[in-house]
Amino acid sequence: MEALFILVLIIGLVVLFGQLSQLKQRVDVLEAWLARPAPPEARIEPAVVPAPSPGPIDPGTAFAWPEPPAPTPAAEPAPAAATYEIDLDEPEPPRESFGALFEHWVAGRLMIWLGGIALVLAAIFLIRYSIEMGLITPAARMIAAAIFGLVLVGAAEAARFRFSDDQRIAQALAGAGVATLYAVPYGSYALYGLIGSGTAFAAMVAVTAAALGLSLRHGAPTAVMGLVGGFLTPLLVGNPSASAVPLLAYLALLNLAIFAIAWRRGWTWLAAAGVLLSFAWTGYLITPLRTPSDALAAGLFVLLLGIGASVARPGSGRQLALIQPLAMAAVELAFLVARTDLGFQGWLLYGALGIASLVLALLRAEYRLAPPAALALALFLLFAKAWLRLDPYASDAAIGITLLFGGAGLALTVRRAEPVWTGLAAFALAGPLLIMRATQPELLELWAWGALAALLVPGPAALVWLNGRRASAEPPADLSLLIAGAAAALLAASAVWDLLPRDLAAAGWLAVAVAAALAARRLADLALATVSILTGVAGVARALAMVPQLSTALLTGLIGQPVFAADLPDAMATFYELALPAALLIALRLALPPLPLGARRALPVVAGFFAVSALYVWFKQAFGLTAGDDFVARGMIERTIVTQALFALGWLLGSGRLRLPRLEPEAAQLGAFLLTALATLRLVWLDLLMFDPAWTDQWVGPLPILNLILPAYLLSAVWLYAARRRPEEKGRSGLWLAAFLAALIAGAALLNRQLFHGAILDGPEMPTSEFYGYSLAGLVVAIGLIVAGMRLPDKALRLAGLVLLTATICKVFLVDASELKGVLRILSFLGLGIALIGIGRLYGPVLRAENVSA
Repeated sequence: MEALFILVLIIGLVVLFGQLSQLKQRVDVLEAWLARPAPPEARIEPAVVPAPSPGPIDPGTAFAWPEPPAPTPAAEPAPAAATYEIDLDEPEPPRESFGALFEHWVAGRLMIWLGGIALVLAAIFLIRYSIEMGLITPAARMIAAAIFGLVLVGAAEAARFRFSDDQRIAQALAGAGVATLYAVPYGSYALYGLIGSGTAFAAMVAVTAAALGLSLRHGAPTAVMGLVGGFLTPLLVGNPSASAVPLLAYLALLNLAIFAIAWRRGWTWLAAAGVLLSFAWTGYLITPLRTPSDALAAGLFVLLLGIGASVARPGSGRQLALIQPLAMAAVELAFLVARTDLGFQGWLLYGALGIASLVLALLRAEYRLAPPAALALALFLLFAKAWLRLDPYASDAAIGITLLFGGAGLALTVRRAEPVWTGLAAFALAGPLLIMRATQPELLELWAWGALAALLVPGPAALVWLNGRRASAEPPADLSLLIAGAAAALLAASAVWDLLPRDLAAAGWLAVAVAAALAARRLADLALATVSILTGVAGVARALAMVPQLSTALLTGLIGQPVFAADLPDAMATFYELALPAALLIALRLALPPLPLGARRALPVVAGFFAVSALYVWFKQAFGLTAGDDFVARGMIERTIVTQALFALGWLLGSGRLRLPRLEPEAAQLGAFLLTALATLRLVWLDLLMFDPAWTDQWVGPLPILNLILPAYLLSAVWLYAARRRPEEKGRSGLWLAAFLAALIAGAALLNRQLFHGAILDGPEMPTSEFYGYSLAGLVVAIGLIVAGMRLPDKALRLAGLVLLTATICKVFLVDASELKGVLRILSFLGLGIALIGIGRLYGPVLRAENVSA
C-alpha cells in the first residue's frame, strides 16, 4: 500500500510540474502582450514652398527704393507637440515586505531544489522499504538504484529542453541523479560487499567525471555535487593502508578536471574549493600517522599544487590569490619539516617552495608578501628544531636559508629598493646565524662565530647604502633603513661579543653605536640614528651589568656599612667598564646628528655618570681605605674629598665656569643639579646620619676650628647656598635652603663639641660648658643668618635666622638660666640682651623699607 502511495505521489508530482509549466507559459504570453511597445507617432513633414523664379532686371528700377512687402496671410497655428511632465517628488517604490520576500525565495527558488532533495529521499526510502520487506535481493536493489539515478539524469536532460525557461528543474533532477549514482557503488561496497574497493573506487570516479561533465550543461549545482563526491570518494571507498601515491594521482587528476571546468565556465570559486579540499587531504597525509614516504609524496604534491594554483587563472573576478594557496602550501610544508624522520628532504621541499615564492612575487603583485612569510616560517622552524636539537641538518638549513633568501633579497633590492625586499634580505642574513649562535654555540669556536658575523656585516651595510635615497630626518623613520641598520648592528654586536674579551664587550657595542651614528649623520637619517641610540642603550646596560660591585657598594652605603677599596673593581677593569664607555658615549653624542631624539640630550648625563663613577673607583683604589683603625683615622677624610669634589664640579657646571664643547646649557644645568644632589645625599645620609662624628669613631683633627668639620659641613653649606642662588634652581630653592641650614647648624654644633673633646667626638660625657656653648653657637649662627639675609637680601634666610634665634632664646631662658649661677648668669643675660637689642635695631629699617616698597 505504501509503495502504491509513493508511486501515486511521484505521478502527481509529474502532473503538477506539467500544469505549472502550462500556467507559466500563459503568464509569459500575457506579460509579453502587456510589455509590447506603443505604436510610433505620425511624423509631420514640413511643407516645402518653391522659391519664385527671378524676372528680367530693369536697369531703371534696379536702384529704386523697394516697396513695402505685401502682408502675408496668417498661418494656421501648428498643433502643439505632446509634452511629458516629470515629477521629481515621485515617491520611491515601497520595499518588499517580509511575506513577499519569503514567498519570493521559498516559493520562487527553494521549492524546486527541495523537490530534487525529496526525489533523492524517495529513492532512499524506496530502497529501505524494499530491504525491510525482503522484496528484492541486495544486488537487485543496487541495480534499481542505479537505474533510478540514470532515469533522473535522463529526466534532467529532457527537462533541460522541456523547461528551457527555468533551468532549476533540470539542475534539481541532475543533482538528485548524481547523488543516487554516488550511493550505488558506495552501498555495493560498504553495505553489501558486492564489489571490491577497486571497482567501487573506479565507479565513483566515473560518477565524478560524469557529474563534472554534466555541470557544463546543468550549471554550478551539479559541479558542487561532483566536487563533494569526488573528494569524498577516497574517504568512503579508499584503502586506508594503501600507499598515498595512487590517492595523490587521483587528487591531481581531479584537480585538473576541476580547473578545466572552472576555466571553461569562469568558476573561480570551484577551483578554490578544489584547492582547499586538496590541502585538507594532504594535511592528513603529512602527519606522523603516515609513513615518511607518504609524507614526502604528499609534500611534493603540496608544492606542485601551491605553485599550480598560484599560477592558474581559472575564471574572472577574484583570482585564487584570495585564498593564498602558496601560503597554505608553506604552512603544510612547515609541518612536514617539523617531522623528525624525514631527514633533509623536507628542507629541500621547503627550499623549492621558497624559490617558487620568489618567482611568483616577481611575476604578480599579490604574492609580494609570500617570500617574507616563507622566510618567517623557515626561521621559526630553524629556531624550534635547533633549540630542541632534534634535527642534525639544522646548520645546513641555516646556510640554505641565508643563501636563498638573503641572496635573493639583496638581488631584488639592487633591482628595486623596497621595504619588502630589504627586510627579506636583512632577516635572512642575520636571522639564521643569530639563531644557531644562540641555540647551538658548541658547533663552532667563539672566534669562528665572530668571524662569520663579521663577514655578514657588509650585507646589511650594502642594504643601507642601496636605500640611501629613502633617508629622512623627519619622523616616522624609514622602515627599510631601520631594518637594514638593525641587522647590521646586530651582526656587528655579535662579532664584538665573540671576538673581543668580555671586559670590552660594552665598549665594543658602544663603538658599533658610534659607527651607526656616523652613518646617520652622513645620510641625515632618523632610522639609523634610532638604531644607534638602541645599540648605545644595549652598551650601557652591558656596562652596568659588568660592574655589579657598584650596586653592591650603593646598597652597602645605604645600610650604614662603609665601602672599602677591596669591595670595588680594580683600576684596569674600571677603565674597560666605566671610563672607556664614558668616552664612547661622549663620542656618540658628538657623532649623532641634530635630529628630534630625546635620548640625544640624555647622553651627556649618562656619560657623566660613568665618568664620575670611574673617578670615584680610581680614587677609592688610590686612597686604599681599609676597615678598623684605618677607617677611624681616614674615613672622614675620604668622604669629605669625594663630597667636596662633587659639590665643586656641580658648581663649576651650574655657574658656567666650566664649559664643555657642544654641551647645551640645559644639559649643563641638569648635570650640575645631579652632581649637587648626589653630593647632598652623601652629606645628609653619610655625614649627618650614618657616620656622624658625634656618635661614630671618626677622626676630625685636633685643632679648633681648623679641622675636617670646616670643609665637611661649613664648606658644604656654602656650596648648597650657592646652588640656591642660581636662577635655574628657583624651583628647588627650598630644598637647597633646608640642606644648607642642616649642614650649617650641624657644623657649628660639631665645632663646639670639638673644642671640648678633641679629635674624636663620640665621648660619653658632655661638660656643662659644652652645653652652654651650643647656645652661644646657635646665637652666633642665628645672628649671621639674619645679617646675611639683610645684606643679600634673602628674606627666607632672615626668617631661618629668626627661627633659630627664637629657639636659642628659649633654650637660654628655660634651660640655661636654671643652671647658671652668679656672674655667669649675669653675663649670659647681659650678652643676650645686647644681641637682641642690636638685632632689633637692625631689623627696624629693613621692615620699614619693605613696607614702603609694598
